Amino acid sequence: MVDVVLFRGADGLGFSIVGGKDSPKGDLPIYIKTVSGGAALRSAKLKRGDQIVYVNGTSLEGYTRQDTVNMLKHLEGEIVLSIVPA
Repeated sequence: MVDVVLFRGADGLGFSIVGGKDSPKGDLPIYIKTVSGGAALRSAKLKRGDQIVYVNGTSLEGYTRQDTVNMLKHLEGEIVLSIVPA
């Protein structure tokens, strides 16, 4: 597992996610779907297929995709993602 530190700016985090509890393909971990800009692009450490396991120390186990999106939208400043690289 690797920690990736992002600093959210006005342009946001810059990635989208798929998976989660109750996803159309069954219960899955949360994965990076795309890296499109913002903090993710600036960090150059996230890529499609990376699994996000923790956000600021909070486990995503049992989270739906929407739960995770809602959490990420409300975080500001420094954000630590613990990932399993693809």
